[in-house]
Amino acid sequence: MRKILFIWLVIFLTACSSVSEKEMDTIQQIERDLSSIVNSNTVKVSSNPNDYITAHLEEFNNIVSSQQIGLNHFLNKFEENDENGLNEYIMAAACVRILGDKNPVKEWSTGREWYEKYTADKG
Repeated sequence: MRKILFIWLVIFLTACSSVSEKEMDTIQQIERDLSSIVNSNTVKVSSNPNDYITAHLEEFNNIVSSQQIGLNHFLNKFEENDENGLNEYIMAAACVRILGDKNPVKEWSTGREWYEKYTADKG
């Protein structure tokens, strides 16, 4: 009986660690995709954040496909700083797409504005 319990404990701990490893891998990929979008040489002359998304639609869709992991990661990033640039706009746009109809913020012009309205609605 003790041996069976030990085996189940090992399986459980292994499963838990691989979930967190998978989540960390996903977050690292999200960060690579976000960096690729924001640091794009193809649209450096544009002041329209949507041009960056359009030029890197594959990376943006990869971020959106991360679903809850991406949403949580970006919400944490918003919470950790007060920045309000291109990075935050792309993060907010991804959050809006991930949330879909569950997005309570209908009008926003900056990433920080979206986040502040989102957290005010959730609070």
